[in-house]
Order: sequence, then C-alpha cells, then structure tokens
Amino acid sequence: MNSLVSFLIGFASIAFMITIHETGHFIGARIAHIDVEVFAIGWGKAIKKWYRNGVEYRINIFILGGYCKLKGGEDLIEAVDKNYRSFTDSQKGSLFKAHPLKRIITYIGGPFVNLLFAFLLFIPFFMVNYYDSGAPPTILLTTDYPQIYPQPISSAKDSGFLSGDTIISIDGKEITYFSHISEVVNSSYNKSPLLVEVLRNNKIIKLALTPYHDKEMDRYIVGVTSAQIPIIGEVAPITPEHIAGLAPGDTIIKVNGVEVNYTLDVINELIKSPSFVSMELVTSDGGKRALSYSPQKDNEGNVVSNIRYDANVVLFKGESFFKAIGLAFKETFRSIKETYRLFGQLITGKFSVSDSLAGPIRISYIIGQMSNSGARTFLQLLAMISISLGIANLLPLPGLDGGSVLLSIIELIRNKTFSPKLYLRFQMLGVGILGLLMLFVLFSDARFLFS
Repeated sequence: MNSLVSFLIGFASIAFMITIHETGHFIGARIAHIDVEVFAIGWGKAIKKWYRNGVEYRINIFILGGYCKLKGGEDLIEAVDKNYRSFTDSQKGSLFKAHPLKRIITYIGGPFVNLLFAFLLFIPFFMVNYYDSGAPPTILLTTDYPQIYPQPISSAKDSGFLSGDTIISIDGKEITYFSHISEVVNSSYNKSPLLVEVLRNNKIIKLALTPYHDKEMDRYIVGVTSAQIPIIGEVAPITPEHIAGLAPGDTIIKVNGVEVNYTLDVINELIKSPSFVSMELVTSDGGKRALSYSPQKDNEGNVVSNIRYDANVVLFKGESFFKAIGLAFKETFRSIKETYRLFGQLITGKFSVSDSLAGPIRISYIIGQMSNSGARTFLQLLAMISISLGIANLLPLPGLDGGSVLLSIIELIRNKTFSPKLYLRFQMLGVGILGLLMLFVLFSDARFLFS
C-alpha cells in the first residue's frame, strides 16, 4: 500500500508540473493577445467546465497534465485543405495570424514558467531545516587511494596536505564539518590561492591551496574525502553464505591482518582480497572479537561490502528568506547549466539513452520514493524535474516548443511566413518523433519496474 501511495504522489506531481507548463503557454498567449479557446486540467471527458472571459476551463476525467488549446488549429487544417499559400485568411486572435514575436512569447511561456516554478521551489528548499552528515573536517587525500580513485585530483597533495589533517579554516572562514570544505572553496576561490589553516600533530600550520577546476561540472575540486572512522552503522541483508557476523556499533580495526583507521582503508583491503576476508573488531561494549567470511560479489566480480558506516548526523538550520532567494537564483542557473551539459553528453553518446531517459512511470516511482525522504529532498527533486521539463521543451526539435520557436525566428529573419503545408508537415514530423520517443521510454519504464 505504501508503494501505491508513493506512486500516486509521484503521478500527481508530474500532472501538476505539466499543468504548470501549460499555464505558462496560457499566460504567454494572453500577453501576446492570442486567443485561448480551452484550458484543461487532465484529458478525456470533462467532469466540470465553466467559461470566463471567452475561455472554456475544463477539469477532465484523466488527471494527467493538461493542455492549452489556442485559436488557430482549424486555420492550419483549413489552409492546407484549400491549398492556401499563407494564413492571410486566418481570423484575428489566431496563433498563425499573429506576428512571429508574439508566437515566440507564447511558445516559450511554458518552459519559462517551469524554470520559474523551479526557482520558487528552491526558496523553501534552502529555508527548511535539514539533517545531514556532520563528519568532522578531517581529510584523506584521494591520491593515497589509487585503487579506489584511479584518476585522483592532486590539488591537495600538491599544496602540501596530508591524509589525517583537520582543516580549521579556509580564507578566514571557519570549517566545522567536512561538507563545508567544498562550499567554502567554491564560494571563496578567485584565481588566488586560498589560505588554509590545518591542524596536524596538535600544531596549526598554514597552507596555500589552489583547487582544480572541473570544467564539465563547473566546480572547484580539492582532491580530498572524509576521514570516516569504520564504525558499523547498519549491515544490509545478505545471503547465508556471506553472513559476516557484523553488528551495528562494532569498529573495524584490522582487515586481513592490516590495521585500518578509516573506512577507505577497509574498502582498500576488500579490493585487494576479493575472495576471503578476516576482520578484527572492537565491539560496542569494548570487547574484541575476530571473524572471517567470503564477501558477496556483484555481476562484474566486484566485492559488495553490504556495510553502511555510522555517520554523525546533525541538524542544519535553514537560511533566512532573503538569503534563500539569492541561493535559489544561483541554484536555478547552476541546474539549468548542468541540465544542458547532461543533454549534450546524452546526444554525444557519453551516457546510455535507455538509462538516462525516464518516462512518466519511472519518474512517478522516483518522485514517490523521494517523498518519503523529507520535504527538502522532495522539493529539490521536483525543482530538477521541472527544470528538465522546461529545458527539454526548448530543444529545437519538431513537436517541441523549441522547434516552433526556431520556425518563428527563421520567419523573422526572412520576413515571410512559412506555408501552411510546411507547418503541418513539421507538426506531423514532431508527432511521429514524440510518439516513437514515448514508446521507447514506456518500454524502458516497464523494464525498470520489472527489474
């Protein structure tokens, strides 16, 4: 029952975001003085409808998204039937009678409101109190773990940092938790080395740090990870032949006879010995014990540890309203840029299309599952999906808003309207492409659910 409720929450969320998109087209059309004939929530037979200012508003039986019917659809069909070369006979207020600039306003209204909606969602996202890892700012260099990080970033090592250092401040800003390191580096770095205070062997030393700029992510990276103590927090269910006798609260001190201080040390030893593992542990009551087991492996032969380590979770206070607005602007633009980057990588084949594209079923499932993870996670996911919906619709492809915008821009440049036949062929091509895409994502969704 919980899964069904989660799925329905996700389903309703998608329907709401599509309605938001169509509301954007409605607003754009009103601004451009293009007549809206019908604004509907859902599809199918109307269960309620009313009229206001010449617009028929409908609530339909199948509540999945909706549509905004603009005046002019019949003009296109009639113009093609009568072999008109232009839309000169179209009625006032028709989409195809309107100036290309007005049509562009109408087309981009939907994606724009999606992006605006994401911005509005990010405001409470930054204002809400939340729990997160309160790991101390003690660091490990990724360069010290080449088996785990085959291509490590060496910025911290080159700047003189050592594994086990505790970062106290960066450019005068106090560092309380490990998560603050990336935040402060990305907000403070401005081409000059950052002055970092480090606690090492009970002495404070100062180092100059020049972070590495990841162009793809557009973020600065230091090349460090959290120095987490290997205290077991949870052991996932595993098959009988892989039962290790591990218990929450145990601290791993040796793996295969090698002393381990951090969780990365444990992972390192598991990689070295994939067939048999012996461990020494200190139990939660201070006792010691030893055990051995054969670790579980995935389909590629990699060791699956089935261990979640204990994390010090702390409550972080949300930001003030006005600061949240500024952060929401930054996060919206960062997310837009990241979404375009991901679309580019999808087109170039860096990511698998079947793994990257999700349809309404899979998205509903994911949103529903995330709704159980707290308001903040739920808001962030909705914002990201709204941005994805807006950006995807701006792609210059037939059947999408971006394709219609492209035609209108070309009309502006050539100062001449395309023929009704070209418009109809363009729309039919878009319907075909979107139909094939929908079949593909539905098949992908079905495979995802059954797997």
